[in-house]
Amino acid sequence: MRRKDTTSHWLPVDSPAGVYCCEPRVPPMHTQLTISEISAKLRAVRLSKSLSLNDVERMSKGSLKAVVLGSYERGSRTLSVKRALHICELYEIPINELFGEKLSREFSTHKRAVLDLRRINAQRQDLSHPDAARYQLLARLIRNILKSRQDWNGEILSIRHSDSTLLALMADLEGEEMMQWLERENILFHKK
Repeated sequence: MRRKDTTSHWLPVDSPAGVYCCEPRVPPMHTQLTISEISAKLRAVRLSKSLSLNDVERMSKGSLKAVVLGSYERGSRTLSVKRALHICELYEIPINELFGEKLSREFSTHKRAVLDLRRINAQRQDLSHPDAARYQLLARLIRNILKSRQDWNGEILSIRHSDSTLLALMADLEGEEMMQWLERENILFHKK
């Protein structure tokens, strides 16, 4: 006789001797992604980074042709694991962003974030600002990012996916909340 148990991974089962033993409960089936969902994710990630198909071909130094990437995004060509890893490396995203169940909201709702470093520096110096402590942390994180990239432009900084995760952690906000805060504070650089 089997007892229903929705909280544990094991279900007690009566044995003929009246002693309970355990058998594993089968976890719910994992929903599988379809080719069209993976193709849509490929396109969404590329667009979130404001890249054209030709931009990606140039980034890959010709190893990934624009026409081939377009066929992956339409689902008309089979995507190998090796090629998926290469694309994820180009986009600077983990492979699970492509094959995970949910598309990151950052990719689905925001284009590539570019921070206005001049504005951040000005806000950092205003100690009366309600978010002065957050600006101090933000400036320190940006200095480390700039140093690691050896990027000494000093006016703007393109935020990569991994950077946005760090920014959100630093600010104690969810990714979407962090993007909204950056928008409210006019820290995002907007091309004129």
